[in-house]
Amino acid sequence: MNQEFETESKTPDVDPISLMEKYKQTGSVQVRNQLVLYYSYIAKTVAGQMRGVFSNFAQHEDIVNQGILALINCIERFDPDKGIKFESYAFMRVRGAVIDFVRKQDWLPRRVRMTAKHLAQVHDELCNELLREPTPKEIAERMDISLQALSRYYSEISNSVMFSFEELLQNTTQMGDVLEHSMGGEAGPENNIYQQELHEILEKALDSLTERERTVISLYYYEHLKLSEIAAVMQVTEQRISQINSRAIMKLREPLEKYMKG
Repeated sequence: MNQEFETESKTPDVDPISLMEKYKQTGSVQVRNQLVLYYSYIAKTVAGQMRGVFSNFAQHEDIVNQGILALINCIERFDPDKGIKFESYAFMRVRGAVIDFVRKQDWLPRRVRMTAKHLAQVHDELCNELLREPTPKEIAERMDISLQALSRYYSEISNSVMFSFEELLQNTTQMGDVLEHSMGGEAGPENNIYQQELHEILEKALDSLTERERTVISLYYYEHLKLSEIAAVMQVTEQRISQINSRAIMKLREPLEKYMKG
């Protein structure tokens, strides 16, 4: 991998639209590399966002390199005539590449899965008993653990929830790609219906979120901020943002899973 891809960042005096047009016309590797250098911030941003997910299984540089490889593929496959912003397309594809890479590392320990299940069970039990949302202290006491341990569990589970949601989004996108490919590369009526239905499902799911949950989702997925940065913006702890984010993602994940399973 060319090392300059990892050190260069978005260059303000480059016109990426003209470069993309030139690359599509000529197929020049030199022009493609200029585009990779310009858009390399996307790979770095995704790697920074998902650091908590892969930190135990891969180096930051490895993830950036995976993102750069995905970026090259995005540039080669991107069709400007479809009216989609390259940045949006590339962010989604680079995320997907990181997800594939992390999945191959068998990243989620069985202990985290069991902890998540136990925590959800305790949470539901306390909600039924108290008829309100339990406090972290109440949850920790019921689980017979310290607040510090509970905070660590929330952090691990938050990473797993984010990863599984990213994976689900990738799967829904791939379903659209399969439909489009089956129509010979054209966006046929089946794909249009699928995209419309998916949009409506996500819209309803977003409406079910609280204002705080919508803010966190927006800052994470659209502004591409890290959880620590969101915590600073909203003036709460990172643990609190992690909890809000996990709850919001679980609300969004459920209707998407139901739709995918028919």
